[in-house]
Amino acid sequence: MLSLSHFNQQTIKGDIFGALTSTIVALPFALAFGVTSGAGASAGIYCAIITGLFASIFGGTNQQISGPNTGLTIAMVAILTSFVSQTPEHGVALAFTVVSLAGVFQMLFGFFKLGKYFTLISYPVISGFTSGIGVLIILSQIEPLFGATLADLSLSFSVMNTANTFVGLACLLVLFLWPQKYSRIVPASIIVVLGATFFYLFSGAEMPVVGAISNELPSFTLPTWDNNLAGEIIQSALLIATLSTLDSLMTSLTVDSISNDLHDSDQELVGQGIGNIIAGLFGALPGGGATMRTVTNLRAGGTTPLSGILHALFILAIVLWAGEYTAYIPVAVLAAILTHVGLNIIDWNFLKRVHQIPLFSVSLMLTTMVMAIVFDLITAVLVGTFVANLVTIRRLSEIQLDNIKWFTAQDEQHLSSIERDLLTTLDDKVLLLSISGPIGFGVARGLKQSVSKVDENKTLLIDLTDARFVGITSTIVIEEIIMNYQNQGKKVLLSCICKRVRDDFNKLNLFNKISSEHVFATRIAALNYLKQTLVK
Repeated sequence: MLSLSHFNQQTIKGDIFGALTSTIVALPFALAFGVTSGAGASAGIYCAIITGLFASIFGGTNQQISGPNTGLTIAMVAILTSFVSQTPEHGVALAFTVVSLAGVFQMLFGFFKLGKYFTLISYPVISGFTSGIGVLIILSQIEPLFGATLADLSLSFSVMNTANTFVGLACLLVLFLWPQKYSRIVPASIIVVLGATFFYLFSGAEMPVVGAISNELPSFTLPTWDNNLAGEIIQSALLIATLSTLDSLMTSLTVDSISNDLHDSDQELVGQGIGNIIAGLFGALPGGGATMRTVTNLRAGGTTPLSGILHALFILAIVLWAGEYTAYIPVAVLAAILTHVGLNIIDWNFLKRVHQIPLFSVSLMLTTMVMAIVFDLITAVLVGTFVANLVTIRRLSEIQLDNIKWFTAQDEQHLSSIERDLLTTLDDKVLLLSISGPIGFGVARGLKQSVSKVDENKTLLIDLTDARFVGITSTIVIEEIIMNYQNQGKKVLLSCICKRVRDDFNKLNLFNKISSEHVFATRIAALNYLKQTLVK
């Protein structure tokens, strides 16, 4: 979050240069995303201005540059199309209400400190998700690039707009071939925009153009609501909030790795949320952290939130004084830029190594990608994350089951000589169950099965010397074991319960189910008690 300490002579020069450089990179993308969304070029431009400004002021990542991005644009295409088709009069207004509501959800994510959980998504899910977005953005650019839909092209290539296609493919070729060393001076996206614009001006060719952006500021519009579409509005807002959150926090992690700094995830979500609330009120696209623009700002010298603020103000100045010149920019060049983005964000590195990666991870990645393309992005993320977490829990449970052990007098590694002697004396009368490490809910069934396989005619001593966490589900299972033994007239003893585990037990009043004289501070004390009571 911006503070007075950010305004100092040592960093301001770098912030200015970083803001200028990232502005040059951001402008073509803002135009392209705005046009692709269906809301117009100005919606993309003002997204970069509004979210860039407010996310920098209130966010938690110093060098973050926010604005429209691929996933959010693809989502907005679907949202706009859906609402306009269902209610032509208010469809556009409802779509931007979704943007503001998404901002509210993001702020709530931040207030409830949920930021850290959004980064706990497995790599195959992220890979499939981003690759799916890449395919979607490429498919969405076929018509503006070739001047015809994919269905029309499959029937006949004669329907193509020749000049439009020539410009688009030429720009795409330049984007791929432009040397990286020159990109630091002049980004390839600026080169192709200027080249395509000059071609349009001097060739006389007919092709679709972006159109002029008004130099008037966007008008304020109050949110609209439709009770009949309430469910879809909330679901769409959660989709936008989730996508913006993932983009922003992934970008923040990238910044951390480059700058050796640490961002504040929850504060970042608050800042992004404020930006999206205001963006929706002014008819702008939703925004999030933009990795390429943020890295450009960082490497050009930007170090504080001031660079993001200046970035937004520079774009605003360009729009107000030069917005009319976008009337000469061919749509094909923006399609080429986005096609290049789509191809680049497909995880080719993962796909090239599918023969080296475990089958489950490959299947998870491909399933997430296909679901993102065929269904929607939020379903892809939710299903992919759910499946990944289930498998992870199962694998962790298998490891944690190793922490549940039945001790015998011959177990020299874990028992002291005194304990071995005591257990030898009690060997035919007592079962010693040791629970160690963290025991989550996935282990509960295994714990129950483990106890059911042993002789219940003996006294049971459950030792928690090395247990550091016992979840509620496992606590319930331990309670069931105690009750089952007691119902058969057998004793259950507990030993060495640390404070955290004791707190878990107290939540379910487990100590009300067992006599206090059967709860011991140490394993030796429990074994001595059993020797006195069981050995005659």
